[in-house]
Amino acid sequence: MNWTETIEMLNHLTEPTYLYAAGATLALALLLILLVRRQPNKIVAYRTENGRVMVCRSAIVELIRTSCEQLDDVAKPIVKIKVKGKTTHFNVRIQLKSGARLRDIEQTLQLHLRQNLTENLGIENLGQINIVASGFKSGRIQVSSPITSKEQTAVAALEGDPSAEPNSTTALKEAPEKKPL
Repeated sequence: MNWTETIEMLNHLTEPTYLYAAGATLALALLLILLVRRQPNKIVAYRTENGRVMVCRSAIVELIRTSCEQLDDVAKPIVKIKVKGKTTHFNVRIQLKSGARLRDIEQTLQLHLRQNLTENLGIENLGQINIVASGFKSGRIQVSSPITSKEQTAVAALEGDPSAEPNSTTALKEAPEKKPL
């Protein structure tokens, strides 16, 4: 088989019937991958001799969100649940408020979530509970005025005081203008 025969054989693959078949095969493969990777809507909390006890994803998400909102330094929790085999893993994305310490929040939140998920919902096979700081929320900024009313009163008093040196009020007014930046 030489080079020209190989090119002629590959040119036959560009015919519409082969292209349609290749597209359909690719679409089927993607659909199968999505179906296999799809996470279940209900998670097995535990098994008894009578059957399985399952918990809806929405119940787990709601429990994690309310637990996060109990902490003052945490805002906007987003929960992702991943089931691998019999183990359930959690990724919790949070925003930290100004002055919050991630290490303290992470320890408190992981301990609290692990306790709530096992005691309240009965989930036995807990995997990792990953805490991800996705952003920071700053606190309120206080607006400060350059000259307060007390400072203006002091300058006015010096201007009206006859015992004050005559150049002292002008020195006060000129002092900010002479300061280098």
